[in-house]
Amino acid sequence: MTPVYAAATNTYTCQCRTDLGYYQTPQNDECIGATSATVVQSRLINGFTVTYKDIVGSGGSTVSTTVQSDTFQDLLIGAASDCEFGWDSQACEALSNLCTLQLYDTTASACLYYTRIMTERAQLASDGTTTLPAVPALYYSAENIDPLTATSQIIDVKFAVSTSQGATTLPLVLAAFSLNGTFLGLQDVAAQFQNCATDPLDGMSSWLSIGHDYQSACSENLAMTLDTNPETVFYDMYIRDATSTLVPIPIRVENYRTGSRQPNLHASPLDYSSSVLFRRFFLIDVVSGIQDGSLQIIRVPSEIRIWIQQAASGQIYVPVMDILYTERQVSDLSLTDASQISSPTVTFSAVYFGSLVGFWKAVTVLFALVCVLGGLFALYRARAWSTRNLGPADGWDLEYLGRCALILAETLAPILFLLLVALAAYWFFAFKRQTQLKVLLPWFDADLKKFLAAHIVILAVHVLTKLHQQCTADIFLIDWEQSKGRLTYSGGDMKPRLAPVSVWRSIFLANEWDELQTYRQVNIEFSLLAMYFIFEALKVRWAATPQPDMHDLTRGPVHPVLLLGLECMVWICLAAVQLLFRIVFYDRYYKNKLLNFVDVLSMANLSILAFDELCHGYYIHGQSIHPCADTNIGELNAYLRREKADLVPRRGLHNTDEQCFEVYAQREMRSAFNTVYGVVIAEVEDQMAGSVAARLQRLSPEKQQRRFGGVDEARVHAYETVNHFLKSFFDQNLKEFQYLVRERRPIERMLGKTPDASHNTVLFHDETGFTALLLYGIEYHLLFFYVLVYSLASRSLDSTGGAALITWLLDVVVRCGRRHFGGKNLARKTMMDQKFLI
Repeated sequence: MTPVYAAATNTYTCQCRTDLGYYQTPQNDECIGATSATVVQSRLINGFTVTYKDIVGSGGSTVSTTVQSDTFQDLLIGAASDCEFGWDSQACEALSNLCTLQLYDTTASACLYYTRIMTERAQLASDGTTTLPAVPALYYSAENIDPLTATSQIIDVKFAVSTSQGATTLPLVLAAFSLNGTFLGLQDVAAQFQNCATDPLDGMSSWLSIGHDYQSACSENLAMTLDTNPETVFYDMYIRDATSTLVPIPIRVENYRTGSRQPNLHASPLDYSSSVLFRRFFLIDVVSGIQDGSLQIIRVPSEIRIWIQQAASGQIYVPVMDILYTERQVSDLSLTDASQISSPTVTFSAVYFGSLVGFWKAVTVLFALVCVLGGLFALYRARAWSTRNLGPADGWDLEYLGRCALILAETLAPILFLLLVALAAYWFFAFKRQTQLKVLLPWFDADLKKFLAAHIVILAVHVLTKLHQQCTADIFLIDWEQSKGRLTYSGGDMKPRLAPVSVWRSIFLANEWDELQTYRQVNIEFSLLAMYFIFEALKVRWAATPQPDMHDLTRGPVHPVLLLGLECMVWICLAAVQLLFRIVFYDRYYKNKLLNFVDVLSMANLSILAFDELCHGYYIHGQSIHPCADTNIGELNAYLRREKADLVPRRGLHNTDEQCFEVYAQREMRSAFNTVYGVVIAEVEDQMAGSVAARLQRLSPEKQQRRFGGVDEARVHAYETVNHFLKSFFDQNLKEFQYLVRERRPIERMLGKTPDASHNTVLFHDETGFTALLLYGIEYHLLFFYVLVYSLASRSLDSTGGAALITWLLDVVVRCGRRHFGGKNLARKTMMDQKFLI
């Protein structure tokens, strides 16, 4: 070579002597023959041009640019010439590297020439008589290996979680090559893919342990990276099998383009049929973007993900690596810039997942069976509802179809929840308790979050329906108290009148009922605080990390299925402990608010009749066994002593101990009740609305707020009429409206069978049936709803505290809404001002 001076740049360049038969431009600092170089050059189209299509510019937009690469000028012709005509293995490696730098673009010069040589070698070798040096394999398609075949190869190694059962780490190996094709040797995979991770070395390589998922993310300042003078090294990755044979690992470059398509971009790890697989990759490119001696473009992986899929028990398929490159213009980089321009986020993850073919078949069958049985049961319940609420002349309208949909949601929601929890618990224990490699976790991506959201919607619809039903129930307090005599008032006509019966007993019991509306056995605040303590203080949350050791609480990314199962199991255990405490200790030895309420009703000589449907409701019999309830403390204590000595009849209906009943009303009886209750009240409210509003307008807002809303004599008469009607009904003094009291058979209770109430109203004894009108009655559904909301929030926010806060706020909304609308309904249906409910 001879030096040549360039006056324009005041520099010297080396040139080969063409008079000696060399190609003028040195290749890899060497002179090559002009004949072969000229042939190669004639075949190249835009041979030194490198196109960058994924450059991130200002504002996050992606732009494209081209560079006349100095590296390609120095290497391409020589590598292609020596590989094709000289059969030089190192030159072929260099040509493969240049094709890798062009991201396997089959229209690019290096990849075109690589494909040409591969085709020629295949033709020469087809006769079986010519022995040719190996050309590095870049494309699986060039070897006629389709993606499904390449990724379905089972590695001949027995893997296990315990060292006594088999190999516990992935034996991954990297074959390294320099840019000019020099083989740099083999190196075991450790932390080469994590340029800026802050984990300790053992933590960065923990993903090599079987079943240990791993994920790290950080911001890499590319200007700082360039200051370290990084070298571009090319790698082929292998896994070593039981015979020490190196099995190549497919590489899926997501930037790869064929025409306008990117078949590898965001491709699923469960389907490789449309993917294009390669062999070689690099971790930084600081050579292809050099133009006129200056680096213009830098290229690094922004995301690397390795997929390891389980095959048979103790075996895995060949892993697959996904790489997504990002590109930057060097002129845009700055050491002080923390934006995505100079400091892009780079992530590395390794995901172990199992084959779900057999599992999903079983789950599909189970799910279909549950849905079919649930659907049939929902149809039965819908039929029972229509029997109670629809007459012979009523047809199937939109309201009926909507009710059927709500009944279906009510039926399926708890069943699907229990099925979901059972599946999540199965994955948790099957994965965490194994010693041999039998189970790897499923890979759901966003499917689990969508399923949770859909299930939450179903439960929300059911809960809202129940809350609306409770807040619109027809409630009436039946006052059994009799007047104590007649009173003569001074003035007027002096005509004796019945002594009035005090209404304060009704006001007091209405307040107690109003408080019971939000009474529950499980304390949500305690449950959420306990969840936070268990998952954060005791670090139980990290038991959901995807590694097969239940006792390893090392902080890391959690698996959504494991976290769902763990959260649901802990939540259910906390609820079960509270329920057990309530049933065994609190209600039995301290205070049972429900039974106390029924007892106070009896002492107050009041009963409650509530309808949650047209012909279905609940009755609490509170008719006192004592002469009167409006009395002084001395007489009251005398009554209690007589009852304690068993000198009086029993409190229940017809001298029994049965006070609480589920009511299936005769249609004619409910019609008569509506005649004297619903219609009259509505008419009175309409008549009073105008006059009351006119009077209130003359008062200040503060006085308006403190004024109680009284009612006129028509409304009072309506109350007395309803009260007299119901007392006569339950005393069985109405011949046309009779009722039958009987025990409900177990099969009727299980199926919710509607009895024949065409001739008589039917009463079933049920001590706690009336809780269906309270939050107490839908507590299990609320608990299911809350834990799913908690799990979805925990998964979305990656925060136990945030999930607890959202769940608590939801519970506050439910309780406040139930108390407000329930109190409003109670005040309206019992004909008293809402200000009496304090």
